[in-house]
Amino acid sequence: MGDITVSKLYFLSLMTLSYIVGELTHFLINTTSREVAREVEFGEKSCFPNKSVVSEKEPDQFDCPESKNETHCGAEEHCYWEYSGLGIQYQILAGPAFILVFIFSAVFLAILSDWLYDKLSRTIMLAAGTATFSVACLLMGVASSYWQLVVLRMMIAAGLSVCRPVSGGLIAELFSASSRGVANGIFSWGVYYGYGLAFVFGIYITKADVLGYGWRAPYVLAALPGLVLAILLATTVKDPRQKDTEEKNQSSRDGRAYVRTLAKSFLSPSMLILLVAAFFRHTAGYCWAYNTRLFFQFYYPEFDIGLWTFCASVFGGSFGVFAGGFFSDRLVKSLGLPSRLWLLSACTIIAAPLAVGTLYFPPPGAFGCLILYYFFAETWFA
Repeated sequence: MGDITVSKLYFLSLMTLSYIVGELTHFLINTTSREVAREVEFGEKSCFPNKSVVSEKEPDQFDCPESKNETHCGAEEHCYWEYSGLGIQYQILAGPAFILVFIFSAVFLAILSDWLYDKLSRTIMLAAGTATFSVACLLMGVASSYWQLVVLRMMIAAGLSVCRPVSGGLIAELFSASSRGVANGIFSWGVYYGYGLAFVFGIYITKADVLGYGWRAPYVLAALPGLVLAILLATTVKDPRQKDTEEKNQSSRDGRAYVRTLAKSFLSPSMLILLVAAFFRHTAGYCWAYNTRLFFQFYYPEFDIGLWTFCASVFGGSFGVFAGGFFSDRLVKSLGLPSRLWLLSACTIIAAPLAVGTLYFPPPGAFGCLILYYFFAETWFA
């Protein structure tokens, strides 16, 4: 199964495109939070300069963001009090509402896939997950209350949680060890293209005000490709289950044996170290991802980050993860399997000061650091 064929590349393309759409629906709230908050009305309010009154700030003019209450803000003719897109309600919507469902759904679905090895088609699971996050994103585009948004974010998490574990298993069976790292790297492009496209959709399509729908249009447009991909996954590809199923089926049905095997693998020192590292890495990563636009809107409100962030994510992230897979595959051939961890450790050390530079330097210097950071840090996925 190690030979690369057109059918396997087609399969990989569908999985990757599905992942791209999933990550687009995942991060779209990051790039539209202010517009969504102002229409749906949730989160904190802040004081903003009214550009229809004055286009440029005069030297002795009061700086609107310094005002901490509505009364003080309203007293200034050139200021107005409005939802900022920040606050605990936004953080719950972006973070816990998604992450908690995503974690438990991913574990449950991975175990279910193993347990029902001979009965549950992974391509149907992937199609169902793609349809779920696509429909949820579409419905977010017509939501009218905060709690509707929370429930739909949970649905996006449940659908997206299928992609990585199921696709990872499919890739492991489709591609041999010599090409698996590159295949995983290509699949992991979904994170970077999806995240980058969230800025293109959330900023530029919202500004275009398509048919007068404002921030709602990006959610509807982002969902449509996912529905097409769900149909293609369900109808044009099949689960490449290996045929030596008797022994596999027996072990998958033996619940106690399965739990013992799972516990043994999970409690191994290398797995625990990777788990702790993942905790810190993804905590920082999601804090940044969910607040990127808000960070630059607050500190550099006049700088257009849309294309910069797209390029940083796509070029830095996708090339980084592809290079990580490419070089780790070649290191494994000469130095063995532990060399993947050696490469990961070296790249993580190099990436750390670049992350600091992203926050320290003003744009566009911040994005130069971000591109290099992604290039080194995203070898993690390979």
